[in-house]
Amino acid sequence: MNDGTDADMFAIRPDHKGPKTVAILLIVCSVFFALVAKADLDLANQEEVSDEFMAEILETPNQQGDNISFDAYQSYHKEVNENNGYLIRGVSLGLGSAAGFVGGILLFRMKPVGSKIALSGALISFFGGIVGNMVFHDAAQKHLNGTIQDTAEYFGYTCGICTFFFAALALLPLINARARLAFQEANKVVLVQDESE
Repeated sequence: MNDGTDADMFAIRPDHKGPKTVAILLIVCSVFFALVAKADLDLANQEEVSDEFMAEILETPNQQGDNISFDAYQSYHKEVNENNGYLIRGVSLGLGSAAGFVGGILLFRMKPVGSKIALSGALISFFGGIVGNMVFHDAAQKHLNGTIQDTAEYFGYTCGICTFFFAALALLPLINARARLAFQEANKVVLVQDESE
């Protein structure tokens, strides 16, 4: 005899843990983006990079035989700065980071608008990152060679993949049926009528 338990077994139930897990991941990604944004904005404010910075950056490529001079790297840095590469990427990642952080907090509190805010930030980071990384790529092709030139290109791809993953993560609670049910349940307004005698 069927008592309705089979129907209940396949019923879609609200998922309260999923959106909160996504929220934590969004906050962690936002902190990572904020660190990259800060590094870019710091470099945007420097007309020239220090010899210590260049020695650290060029140590491994030069050990592999690239023989990139400090002057060549300085020219690369100046061209990226003149074309606002650091500024574009830094500002877009900074805005994306702020939106992701705020969105993550709201999503953790089971507010679906948090996903929308984080998604908008991810899209800003994605498109700003593409434009900024094109500047880096062009400057690297002009002034650098070998592995460090390839690294500039690969970093652009990595930035695009990370921001795309960030956007997909923010979108997930909006398209998941169990998460939407959890949002409805968490944000349900209950009217309490005061009965007076």
